[in-house]
Amino acid sequence: MISTKRPHAAFICGIALAIGGVSAHAAEPDAPAPSAPPVAEAAAPQTRLLFNRGFYKPGIERLRVVRRENTGNYVAGQVALNVAVSLLAGRGAIGAQGFSKDDLAGVTLDELKDDPLSVNPAISDLNDALSKVATDIYRKRAEAAHATALTDGSTPEEIEEAGRVQKEADTPLHPGPWHLVYENLSGTDELFRLKFGAELGRPGFMRPPAACFYQSEPIVWAQWQADNWQRLREERAKAVASCIETLSAMPETRW
Repeated sequence: MISTKRPHAAFICGIALAIGGVSAHAAEPDAPAPSAPPVAEAAAPQTRLLFNRGFYKPGIERLRVVRRENTGNYVAGQVALNVAVSLLAGRGAIGAQGFSKDDLAGVTLDELKDDPLSVNPAISDLNDALSKVATDIYRKRAEAAHATALTDGSTPEEIEEAGRVQKEADTPLHPGPWHLVYENLSGTDELFRLKFGAELGRPGFMRPPAACFYQSEPIVWAQWQADNWQRLREERAKAVASCIETLSAMPETRW
């Protein structure tokens, strides 16, 4: 006789194994949920110095070369102007006005017209460096103003505004010369100096301007041009570093 107990037992075992499997799966710890991508931190507010040409005419933004002939042309034009003024005034004397070759406009260099090297550092490198100094100064001012606003009865809106860091500094950055200037008016040498300067604006009543000035040693023109103007690049870096050191050392009240 064939027994019917074995299939029944197999059925019971199958159910037991299934229940055990479910229980074991339920006992396992849940897999960690995928972490959300980190939220990007808001960029810290920055304070920029405003570039302002000041009394300089358009053109100061690029490197200019002042050669001997620029002085000759200026003197000739000035003499002609003085003669005309003297004749109109009925005077016989010609008064010559003093001038500096550093004040002459000079000419730009076509071969550097698209090279950042020719850009006045007061617009680019120096401005970037001093804007970092300004940011630190204005951030401290905002922190102090915010702390005061928390205790002087200011409204929430006023408190928020007090802690806001200015986007633009009160003090503008004025450019100085960015010129290659001939060294000697007489003679035939080809010596030129690189000259650069800048000034923090609004010096205030009876205070000297916060200014910097750099000039290189006189260098032969061919050396300035050599190796894709490598010497000019080196002297530019020195000029910028010198002005950063000078102007960043100014008291915070000048900013």
